[in-house]
Amino acid sequence: MKGYYIYCAFSMMLALYVYDNHSAVSLFLLIVLFMFQWLQCPRKVVIASALLSVFCVYLLAETNKHNKTVLLAESSTFTGEISSVPHSDGDKLTFKFTVQNEEVMAFYKLKTLEEKQQLEKLTIHQVCQLAGQLTSPSPARNLHAFDYQQYLYHQSIHWQLNVKRLDLVKCQLPTLTPLTYLTFIRQKGINYIQQNMSDPGAGFMQALIYGERTGIEEESIKRYQQFGLIHLLAISGLHVGLLTAMCFYLLIRIGITRERATTLLLLLLPVYMVLAGGSASVVRAVFMSMLMLISIKIQRKILLVDSISLAFIAMLLFKPYYLFDVGFQLSFAVSFALILSSQTILPRFHSSFSQLMAVSAIAQVSSLPLLLYYFYGVSLLSLPLNMVFVPLFSLVVLPLCLLILFVRILLPGVSALLEQILHVLLLFCEKLLGFFEWIPADFVTGKPHIVLFLGMYLCIYALFVAVEDGKFFVRYMFLLVALLAAQCMYPYLNPKGTVTMVDVGQGDCFIIELPYRKGVYMIDTGGTVSFPKEPWQKRRSSFDVGEDVLVPFLHSKGMTKIDKMIITHGDYDHAGAAQHLFSQVAVGELVLGKKAELNDVENGLVIAAQKQSVPVQIVQQGDSWQEGGVLFQVISPTGFEETNNNGSIVIDAKLGNLRWLFTGDLEKEGEQRILKDFPNLKADVLKVGHHGSKTSTSEEFVQHLNPKVALVSAGEKNRYGHPHQEILELLKSYGIYIYRTDEDGGVMYEFTKKSGTFSQQLP
Repeated sequence: MKGYYIYCAFSMMLALYVYDNHSAVSLFLLIVLFMFQWLQCPRKVVIASALLSVFCVYLLAETNKHNKTVLLAESSTFTGEISSVPHSDGDKLTFKFTVQNEEVMAFYKLKTLEEKQQLEKLTIHQVCQLAGQLTSPSPARNLHAFDYQQYLYHQSIHWQLNVKRLDLVKCQLPTLTPLTYLTFIRQKGINYIQQNMSDPGAGFMQALIYGERTGIEEESIKRYQQFGLIHLLAISGLHVGLLTAMCFYLLIRIGITRERATTLLLLLLPVYMVLAGGSASVVRAVFMSMLMLISIKIQRKILLVDSISLAFIAMLLFKPYYLFDVGFQLSFAVSFALILSSQTILPRFHSSFSQLMAVSAIAQVSSLPLLLYYFYGVSLLSLPLNMVFVPLFSLVVLPLCLLILFVRILLPGVSALLEQILHVLLLFCEKLLGFFEWIPADFVTGKPHIVLFLGMYLCIYALFVAVEDGKFFVRYMFLLVALLAAQCMYPYLNPKGTVTMVDVGQGDCFIIELPYRKGVYMIDTGGTVSFPKEPWQKRRSSFDVGEDVLVPFLHSKGMTKIDKMIITHGDYDHAGAAQHLFSQVAVGELVLGKKAELNDVENGLVIAAQKQSVPVQIVQQGDSWQEGGVLFQVISPTGFEETNNNGSIVIDAKLGNLRWLFTGDLEKEGEQRILKDFPNLKADVLKVGHHGSKTSTSEEFVQHLNPKVALVSAGEKNRYGHPHQEILELLKSYGIYIYRTDEDGGVMYEFTKKSGTFSQQLP
């Protein structure tokens, strides 16, 4: 089987995707792969691939079968064990909690600074009694959004526990097993760094030594993510390899024989795997290192490609859900590419600089389709920055972090100078990334279709073969660029347009994309209302509609420009995310309604728009514009409305053979005026005013418009009770179909010139 394990690994992967996603593309590739093995490989390879594929699918089926909850939603008191390192962020405490052998994700809102200081003494494996309420994790509420429910499901977690009472006095630490003792020591190590070192050094040391990234400032995380450097803040194969080599060298230097040093490392590597957090990349790196050490010990060479293939097979047999972990996918994609090119492509480069450049290029190219699929784009500065940061972190920052920890434990007074050096290095990195932030180098493609995604990987494989053979390199490079260009150009060739009611919680946001991307219009942005907090309550990362919902949604569709940002009125739940969007996407024009005086929110938007050189247009009743054969008419405001809500911009447009009326927070008085001014006004689709409040949507208005569909944008379990039951009953009495974001998530209408269909995110 030497050199053939890779076929078993790929067969297992495709078989799992066929079973889990019912993917016809994966099935086709699996058949092609087996045909290739039948023609080119020994029969034992084909048999092994088939058996492993069937067995792995069986394991996944059994895992799914037993991945059920035993807890009841009505339960209110829970006795169990804290099963992850508790993490406090401002006034929020989070940890995994095991009850009746089932893990839940626990959240507790800290009430006082004193309580926070007390509960920071909580440790992993303590047995506690909690009072709280079980709730289901949130699924993806918008197209291409992160599915938190699915993410937790693959960790066999089915509930969130909103803790109401947590008493540290009632928590006890039981007798620890060797494994639980190691995880306990890990938390002690993380806490030791946090308590004895200052930021940013503390956060980076926790990440690079223990695989715990929660101590790093959110702004730093975002910068490293933006430039494709986030892998440096995770413990990877490079880290484990360097650490193994350093330990091996030290053991030899102190007089231990090579054989005993190898045995010691084989014993220590699983220990380090637990101490480092046991992420997919750590498990892979440790498994591969152990295989290589075993091959040295038994004096039987193992191919690197077999080593990584066996690691892949073993991890999927141990836990089939690993396959759906993004870190697992990226780790193996890059590692496979580097290993397969290590004997063919890399030897062509002789100088250290050219080899570093080649390694960085291979890593970037091999991860490109996955990065586009999950994050919708890459930074064009990623390659040059990786060439600087990879050696800096591998050869300087990581060894320095380890040295500081050992010196601080053994000689506390001597570590101050080393800590200062680390501090200066990390600040230099921050300043450098901060400088490059101002360079527009983000390449956003949108989420590629699975066929295009696989086409990219086939093209990359052909590209690597071409480099190896020295033939057709330019041809395959051109093909890869052509696939990327096709992904970017597709929206401009697509005859379909969309209207999306984005689920932004308690607020409004509609995104209109015209056919052939003739125009992208955003009507309102939603907004996250925040309240004043004391310094200790402020979180490293707080939810923001613009950053966490709208920008990912826009990027997933390959949108980097909003032609018109229309703010119906200046309430924060309609305009609060606009300022963040100005810094993240290009805005062609800011549109505000005519009124006697702009409020504070609107004035803030005008200032932000002027800073970005975005023109501001004030519209009123009678204004209109036309694009892509679609006429948009402004039928309100007049500029003399007495209330902010009745001063909302109201837009009438015909999209997909349906007449749409977007009403903002228009109330009954405004509705009466519109009916008076436009006695022939009709609408097939009515955006219900003011989130379904009973101050809007009068029976006369509904009867006059005669809509077939009503759209209600309201937050799930919002404090205002929107939409009001009276309004829902009124709409139903007229046979109007209601879509509402609190129950349906995001709602999309996909249309051509003559027809269209509605779809909702939640079933």
